Amino acid sequence: IIITLIHLILGIWAIPTQFDNGKNEERIVGGNLTTVESFPYVAQLYHANIRWCGASILSPRWVVTAGHCTYGEDISNITLRAGASETNQTARASITVAEIFLHPLYNATSQDYDICILRLNEDLVFGASTNTILLPPPSLILFSGTMATVVGWGDVSDGGASPTQLEAVSLPVISNEECVRLYNGTGTLITDRSLCALDAPERRDTCHGDSGGPLTVNGVLYGVVSQHTGCADPRYPGIYANVSSLRSFIEQVTGL
Repeated sequence: IIITLIHLILGIWAIPTQFDNGKNEERIVGGNLTTVESFPYVAQLYHANIRWCGASILSPRWVVTAGHCTYGEDISNITLRAGASETNQTARASITVAEIFLHPLYNATSQDYDICILRLNEDLVFGASTNTILLPPPSLILFSGTMATVVGWGDVSDGGASPTQLEAVSLPVISNEECVRLYNGTGTLITDRSLCALDAPERRDTCHGDSGGPLTVNGVLYGVVSQHTGCADPRYPGIYANVSSLRSFIEQVTGL
């Protein structure tokens, strides 16, 4: 996360909104270090023991992430780690993936339908640092200006280092109409499966490594970190897979 002033058919491809500032330490202007106890639904995806993406816990056996986080990847290389606030901390759970369900309409070029469900090989054991996220109703549209929370272990600047501890940032949602206008001429596709957010004045945004992580409003999962142009570029909002628009896919795969 940056906060500065400046993957056919279903069968598919089977292969609390508040920050914990207990340390009273702000490593990035306008943002907070936080812990998984405050956001117990967030988890880390590792590829071949390298932290790659974020994910959100839907149930003891199911998690959701971005499609591009697993597209073309060998399932044997993917592990979910949950219950740890820091990347160098021993995770409460480290579980391999049994099946990957990439949305059948996922487009690796445009990143449309950028959502993926993972079935784990074992159940997660819930506690203070590991729990589920609520899902929104289908086709609900968030009003422009609605404040959302994004958490992750992504880079703190474009091309910069990744933090070792989970970070959180509040961002206002931007209407799809405005998002289309801002991305006009760039070749970036904004669709009904997109949700956009950015704090342009304070240049708050997601960055490399935050992909697949949650965007929430009042503890409900509305977005999955998908793509961005740069990091915190005030001209271009961050783009998220719109969970409400993709709700039927989640239900078909998981029954949730």
